[in-house]
Amino acid sequence: MYPLNFFSLFPPFPKNNKVFVAMSFEDKFNKRWEEVILPGIKNIARGGQRLEAYRVDVRKVSDSILTEILTEISNCLLVFADLTSLGELNGKPIRNGNVMYEVGLANAVRLPEEVVLFRSDDEPLLFDISNIRIHKYNPEDEPKLARQKIGEAIFATLKELDLKKHLAVQKTADSLDFNAWQTLTMAAHLGTFAHPTTRTMGNAVGNMNTIRSISRLLELGILETQYHKLTAENISLPDDKPIEELVKYKMTPFGIAVLHAVADKMNMTDKTILKKLDEKFSKITKE
Repeated sequence: MYPLNFFSLFPPFPKNNKVFVAMSFEDKFNKRWEEVILPGIKNIARGGQRLEAYRVDVRKVSDSILTEILTEISNCLLVFADLTSLGELNGKPIRNGNVMYEVGLANAVRLPEEVVLFRSDDEPLLFDISNIRIHKYNPEDEPKLARQKIGEAIFATLKELDLKKHLAVQKTADSLDFNAWQTLTMAAHLGTFAHPTTRTMGNAVGNMNTIRSISRLLELGILETQYHKLTAENISLPDDKPIEELVKYKMTPFGIAVLHAVADKMNMTDKTILKKLDEKFSKITKE
């Protein structure tokens, strides 16, 4: 599968605690993998879980290997690459082609902060990456310090990404209008909720603002759609049961973060206020 086709179908978004590692599989790099890179990454914890270093053995050439590489670059938390040269040819450094390819993919589809680069040589870099920040380490002679440098680089990267996420959450929270805020709060109270009914003109007019808000919250990634599985029993809905029951919505992790940001701004974390809001929305949903 070509990278363009893959990433068009599966846009990059970190979904796990893995760090994709791009590095040479030559025997001379085994020690730095086992004693420096692997433990250096595993020493970092996020959300109560240790990060997992993951690399694909590109020596086993096949289309499935390429798909695996694309999948991991898409789903991983970070991409770590060792760009150390393999030697020289005609006085010029040779860098692993597979590693450079994976770094190119990562730089094309992930945030710059999500790609952490290291090397242990002082040879000139290719023009394409000469302006990208690359950390220096000496894994063979100073393994302990090298592990520390990897840990510090990853920790700083995660901190920077958290700040970016915080700013994105705050910006999204500040962009919500009253109807979007009301729908967001309703989603928090109900957990999952069905699409508003539009069976009658009164329903359609009365639910218009909520329907528009749902559409906007879906576009922002605050809500996601859940589809009710059709069966022989529920495919023929009774007249008193709206067909909208087949489609429901729930908040995404991003939506929960936006909700917390809004709650902080409105002092909705106060238990007394929360109780009043709960009573208010309980009455609304029963009407």
